[in-house]
Amino acid sequence: MNELQITEYKSIRVLTTQQIAEAYGSDTRVISNNFNRNKERYIEGKHYICLEDGEKREFVDHHQIDDGSKKASKLYLWTEKGAFLHAKSLNTDTAWEVYDRLVDNYFEKPKAVPMTTDQKIQLLAQGNVELTEKVNSIDKDLQEFKQDMPLLALECQRITWAKNNKIVPLMGGKSSPAYRNRSLRTKVYKDLDKQLKREFGVDTYKAIKRNQCNLAVKIIEAYKLPMFLKEEIDAENAQMSFEV
Repeated sequence: MNELQITEYKSIRVLTTQQIAEAYGSDTRVISNNFNRNKERYIEGKHYICLEDGEKREFVDHHQIDDGSKKASKLYLWTEKGAFLHAKSLNTDTAWEVYDRLVDNYFEKPKAVPMTTDQKIQLLAQGNVELTEKVNSIDKDLQEFKQDMPLLALECQRITWAKNNKIVPLMGGKSSPAYRNRSLRTKVYKDLDKQLKREFGVDTYKAIKRNQCNLAVKIIEAYKLPMFLKEEIDAENAQMSFEV
């Protein structure tokens, strides 16, 4: 018996009529006749699988089928139990000898060869590397997610400190009339907030992303008073000088 091409249907090893005939030293006509004469002994799904229409076309497209069944309306695939019934029908020494070899070498899938200790160690090492890579990838994604979040309380406080450190000196210090003028002080803070919101496209500076916090601080540090506010501050502080 020549080495058979492996034919599988839904992970089950099967044989075509042509393969059965060639293996048993017979021909497809004899195999088909034996089947038709003893059809009541064959159970579909147990001894054979019958493919028709689209299912048959799909199977033929993915397998090398050389016999006439390729053009037939039905394609019969024989299981191990079906191969036994065909050997029984032929009842020749060749058929029985081949059937035994089919059971041992064809229908029974080869068992996996046990791994050596070195192979197991290598597999474990590979698994550890893959696990480490996955953990690093997850950690990277987590860090990116964290940086993409809005400012946390501590970072909001940092923005507030930066604003105070910029605005207080611009207004002449906390003891200056301009700074003590609540209305004027509010205007300056609002102007700076307006610039931050414009730069980052947000409705409130608290919506600035964490990874933009350093940039926000730099923008605050570079803030310059618009002319109309500078004039109001100078005028307010000039009154103190005049009064003195």
